[in-house]
Amino acid sequence: FSQSSFLLFSGTVTRHVLVAVSISGGFGMDALLIKTGGLLLIVALGYLLKRRGVFQQGDARLLSRIIVNLTLPGALLSSFSAFRLVPSLLAVLAAAAAANVLLLAVSALVTRRRPGPVRALYLLNAPSYNIGTFVLPFVQSFLPPDMLLAVSMFDAGNSPFNCGGAYALTAALTGGERLTVCSVLGRMLRSVPFDTFLAILLLGLLGLRLPQPVYTVAGMFGQANAFLAMLMIGLLLEPRIPQESRSDVLRVVLLRYGFGLAASAVCWMLPLPAGIRQVLALSLLAPVPSVSLAYCERCGCDSGAVGAIHSLCIPVSLAFTLLVCLM
Repeated sequence: FSQSSFLLFSGTVTRHVLVAVSISGGFGMDALLIKTGGLLLIVALGYLLKRRGVFQQGDARLLSRIIVNLTLPGALLSSFSAFRLVPSLLAVLAAAAAANVLLLAVSALVTRRRPGPVRALYLLNAPSYNIGTFVLPFVQSFLPPDMLLAVSMFDAGNSPFNCGGAYALTAALTGGERLTVCSVLGRMLRSVPFDTFLAILLLGLLGLRLPQPVYTVAGMFGQANAFLAMLMIGLLLEPRIPQESRSDVLRVVLLRYGFGLAASAVCWMLPLPAGIRQVLALSLLAPVPSVSLAYCERCGCDSGAVGAIHSLCIPVSLAFTLLVCLM
């Protein structure tokens, strides 16, 4: 995946975005193209600067910590002023949980005769979604502020699986380390974005609001979230598929996005607000969360195959995400 091929990918996505905008009637074309081009430019810069040695792929870990602990909670808190708990938000949470359960079930079924590490490769990379550092920056850039809380509801349904639930099932099926319910809940509660979301939800249910300066300062943190997240995605791009595991890598990616497209189509036909349908589609087509890398290592998965899956999912999700944002 060379510099020229990455630039070719970026150009292809941009051409499809132009077509999507023209088909949609061209409303807000200038604003949409500026935002789309800006996000793609940040990703491309991150990738090219890494190739030139200015950054290292390991620098993405530092950016991830900044995003998760500072800018993402700030973006969530600044959107709290528009919070209203409505039934459609509960539907988002239920959809997230159902998607994870179905993908885990399908992965367990299709790999029932495969060795433990191969089963773990499917079980840990087909379900779970990268919401905070991938989907949320796009929602922040393209959708109304109240949709940030819809994304958080999806992440609330996704977190039990993302924060250890999928690994607990995988460990039980492959004979590895076991996790308890308490350890999974503890991992979730140690997540700053998850704690921020719980605080927002509790305040909203109690009908309370924080002083306006709190939202103003939180917004200053949140404004950096999209830039840092897109830069991190560029640093993580490095798809190299090992020959010996190529078929499994491609099957995991096809399973993930085949299900995501089918589920997104079903959600698009539901009687839900347009913004909620977009959030569901964006979330169901998100890439694999980075935490699954650690779980795959514990289960003895081929590290080359795991890295290839993560790197392939990023450009695929980018293409789908930009198209959904413009629908």
